[in-house]
Amino acid sequence: MTAPAAPRPLRLGILGGTFDPPHQGHIALARLCVAQLALDELLWIPTGMSWQKAADITPARHRLAMTELAAATMQDVSARVRVSRMEVDRDGPSYTIDTVRELRRQVGPETSIAWLMGADQLLGLHSWHGWQELFSEVHLCVATRPGFDLHALRPEVQQELDRRIAPTALIQSTPSGHMWLDQTLAVDVSSTELRRRLAQGGPYGESADDLLPAGVAGYIQQHRLYRPVQHPTD
Repeated sequence: MTAPAAPRPLRLGILGGTFDPPHQGHIALARLCVAQLALDELLWIPTGMSWQKAADITPARHRLAMTELAAATMQDVSARVRVSRMEVDRDGPSYTIDTVRELRRQVGPETSIAWLMGADQLLGLHSWHGWQELFSEVHLCVATRPGFDLHALRPEVQQELDRRIAPTALIQSTPSGHMWLDQTLAVDVSSTELRRRLAQGGPYGESADDLLPAGVAGYIQQHRLYRPVQHPTD
């Protein structure tokens, strides 16, 4: 008599970031990973207090609201899509290693957790607090633009990529410890450039609508976000 197959683990994808603002690049990354990794659930986690970015980032309440609007545009995907305020509500700086440890405690040791990132985050991975400890809790799943040069990676990150690279089947069936790389993502949006366009747009925000998920442009206009600083004249 054949023993029944063990149930497959839950597949959870995490999309973290400042989301200042969330844009079509984030949506494209999320959709690609949901499809390629056959995720059961996708959790957006906007950063609370970013320790790596300037202190003048948009207040967390606005970034959380915009992230919820962006996530709502993905209700057609097969995965359950949610937004978490765990970092927004956390006191002090937001470290990814703290977030993934908390998530692991919540979902248990068997769940496959994939931390989703783009090429820019991979390039800066070496600067993340406790980045090498992430592999004990999650897989790192990277979607890069076509032509992205892996030789630009820091040697220590390249070394981890070389020894941890794995196919989707292994990502889906194991809890953590591997890296997955997709080089087909044809969307390359810079948040810095997007904020510049928003500040210079006229009518306000119109020049960046093509880069923003539905509802986000209206929220930005309603709350007068990303306007240039007005200096008094002498």
